Amino acid sequence: GFGQTFPGAMPDMLPPPGLPPNFGATHGGPPDGSANALAALLSPPMGHQQQQQHGGGMPQGGGMSSRGGPLPGSRSRVVSPPKNVKTAAQEKAESTVRMAEVEKMRCHLHKKPKTSGCKFCRKFTEMLEQAQAKDSKADSSGAGGDVTKKRPDRAISEDRDREQRIGPLELANPKNYGFSGLMQTHVVECAHFKSLLTLETFDALVDETYQFANSVEPYMTNSGTIASALFCCLYRYFTMGLDAHSLNRLMNNQESPFIRCCGFLYARMGLPHDQILRYLGEYLMDDEEFKPSPDSDQKNTIGEYVEMLLSQDKYYSTVLPRLPMATKRHVEERLAALGQNRKRMQANKSIIDVFRERGMRIECNIGGEWRMGSLMEVDDDPPNRPKVRARLDDGTEEYVHLGLVIIADKSVRQVAKHRERSRSRHDWSREKGRTDKELVEDMRSKGRDRAVCSSGKDYARKPVGYKAACALPREQGTASYKLMEEETFVPMSRNKSRRSPTPEREAFPKRQSAEHQARQQQLFEKYGSSARAAGSDGQSKDLVDRTDVMRLG
Repeated sequence: GFGQTFPGAMPDMLPPPGLPPNFGATHGGPPDGSANALAALLSPPMGHQQQQQHGGGMPQGGGMSSRGGPLPGSRSRVVSPPKNVKTAAQEKAESTVRMAEVEKMRCHLHKKPKTSGCKFCRKFTEMLEQAQAKDSKADSSGAGGDVTKKRPDRAISEDRDREQRIGPLELANPKNYGFSGLMQTHVVECAHFKSLLTLETFDALVDETYQFANSVEPYMTNSGTIASALFCCLYRYFTMGLDAHSLNRLMNNQESPFIRCCGFLYARMGLPHDQILRYLGEYLMDDEEFKPSPDSDQKNTIGEYVEMLLSQDKYYSTVLPRLPMATKRHVEERLAALGQNRKRMQANKSIIDVFRERGMRIECNIGGEWRMGSLMEVDDDPPNRPKVRARLDDGTEEYVHLGLVIIADKSVRQVAKHRERSRSRHDWSREKGRTDKELVEDMRSKGRDRAVCSSGKDYARKPVGYKAACALPREQGTASYKLMEEETFVPMSRNKSRRSPTPEREAFPKRQSAEHQARQQQLFEKYGSSARAAGSDGQSKDLVDRTDVMRLG
């Protein structure tokens, strides 16, 4: 057969694929000149022959069986990567060099590129697009067809790729870090901030924040010039520079809610507007409660605090960085359905044991659309914003907030009804409520109504003048307000307490004096009805028609 015809082959060895098993017997061996070449290919290398002679066994690297597969117990040969394949570090270094070269070509006249009228901006834009295209191509080739899915709908701070980013985050305004000029001056001149300059590590600053921060207000109580401990630490975080991992540690801190608020303020005031919602949107349904200040009577949740940062332009007495209109519309879309989503999350948390049943049919709100799926598991770490891993009907898996999930299984529906008795007429664990589109339109219509006057033909509020603005009450402490009221303010209305009159005085009015009555009588006689009647009779006698007589001499 094949093994007996060709030298160097084993006796029971089969021919290569594509040749019949009795190739050597039927064809009379190989053609002239090819036997030696085929024997050289089938024979092991010289090093392997020596190892067989001295060791008496098969070599460790790449032993083959008669069928062409690896022998039992043998190890496969390690194949070194090609020399032209670049590592991730080399690709990152080349990308950094490319972007640095492109940055040198930025126009010195325009902060934002204007491709319509500036040739320098046009050239810079073209080079930037080419560099980004090369980076995207390198990323796709370096991925190697990896289809491993990341956990969707997670916070950007929880993204593993971004946690591995080296270097501080990019700030929108590295000069004042989003602080107003007056607020920045008060923080820099504060003695507490000057003492924080001696802290060089992130952990030491976190311990300082945990020890002294007890309020989220920008100023100390009863003061309009001394910055609070939270804002002093916040400014020190900006001067230190935080990366994505450090910011993630601040926002997910479990020791103090004020440390978390410091991280939220860092993202709201320092990061570019297009990244704020990606960082803070994860915490809109966080239900951890805390007191904003020691003197506060009511508690707020972390979700309400983050909502306030995104929806308002002022933070107590200081002004927050303005958001562009496009970013505001995206924020409105996220905040419109927040009320009913929070109610649904509270209802689902009250029956959390029901959601631990694997395979239960549920509906998930993803991008404003309700999609059917099956429950895989409940991710309640951290417990203040639990999530559900669901496998949708199209085969994909998504991580969804518990407030965006309703029960669609009818059998579980009846069990849950017996477990829970709610006074609300809405069962948020099973009802979808209003659509996100309706809630967004309702929210925007209310905003338009607040922007115009409710009466008259004025379509916008008249701007307040300088003198009228000076007369408005200012937000200050109680002691300062009392001091200014005592020195400068005059109360407009004083509520004098008058004693109620006695019943005798009400029944009998005050009697006038005799002199006053006599004078009134004289006036009445002089100008009264009797004098008027007498004067009218005398005048009537004199006015009788008589003959006019003229005497001469």
